Amino acid sequence: MKEAGYVYILTNPSFKEDWVKIGKSSRPVDIRSKELDNTAVPLPFEIYATLKTVKYSEVERAVHQTIDSLTDLRIRQNREFFNITPSEALNILKRMATMLDDAEITEYENNQPIDPDTNIVKSGVRHSATVSDTANLQFEFWTEFNRNAYTNDTFTKLFSLRKPGAQHWYDISIGSSQCHISLTASRQKRMITASLYIHDGDDLYNKLYLNSNIIEQSIGQPIEWRGERKHKRVLIVNQFDIDNKNDWKIAFDWLYSKSVVIYRAVKQYL
Repeated sequence: MKEAGYVYILTNPSFKEDWVKIGKSSRPVDIRSKELDNTAVPLPFEIYATLKTVKYSEVERAVHQTIDSLTDLRIRQNREFFNITPSEALNILKRMATMLDDAEITEYENNQPIDPDTNIVKSGVRHSATVSDTANLQFEFWTEFNRNAYTNDTFTKLFSLRKPGAQHWYDISIGSSQCHISLTASRQKRMITASLYIHDGDDLYNKLYLNSNIIEQSIGQPIEWRGERKHKRVLIVNQFDIDNKNDWKIAFDWLYSKSVVIYRAVKQYL
C-alpha cells in the first residue's frame, strides 16, 4: 500500500507576506523545511499548513494547476513559489481535502501544529514542542475580542463572529466574494491593523483608489494603499502592545470601529 505524504505551505519572514512555497514531501514537513534552510534564503522557512494523504503528488499538482488557472501567480516559472497569501493557499488545500477520503489538514503556529479542537498549539509533539506563549496570548486576545464584541451592537449587526484562533489575524466576511476584512494584532510589530483584502484583481482596487480622498476622510485616518502586486489591500494601522492587557479594550474598540467604517466606506463600490 502506498505510504501517505504531505503537501505543505511554507512561509518565510524574509519574503513578502503574500509569497508562499507550496510543495510536497514523503517525509515529515519539519524535516523538509530544515533541508530548505540553506544559504539561498536569509531566514528559515516556517510551516503554515500541511495536507497529509496517499495522493500527495496528485494534490500538489492540482494545487499548482488551480493557482496557475486563476492568474499568473507563480513568482518564477518551474518554481514552487507563488504570489498568494497563506490563508488563500490554505483555502485551496481545504477544498482539495473535501475530495479525498484520507485527507488530514494540519495548521501550524511557530512551526508547531495547532490542535483543531482547541486552536492551541499542541505540546509534546515532535522535538519536544511546548505550547507557544505568543500563540496562547493571541488565542486569549481573540477570545476576549469575541466576548467583548457583544457590547458593540453596530459591529455584531454587520459581521458574524468566527472561532478565535491562535494566530495574529482574524478574518471577517463582508458578504462579498470580491474582498474580506482582516484584523491583526502583531506581537512582533507591536501594532494592530485593519485591512481590506481584495480578491478580484485590479477593478475594485482601482475604483477605491480613484476615490481615496473620500475614503480616507470617511475612515478618519491615513490609509496605506498596497497595489503593486496581486491580492491588493487597503491598510490602516495603530500602535499597540498586546502584552499590555490593560489596553485590550481600547484595541478591541478600535478594531470594531475601523471594521465598520471600512465596510461602510467601500460597500458602495462592491
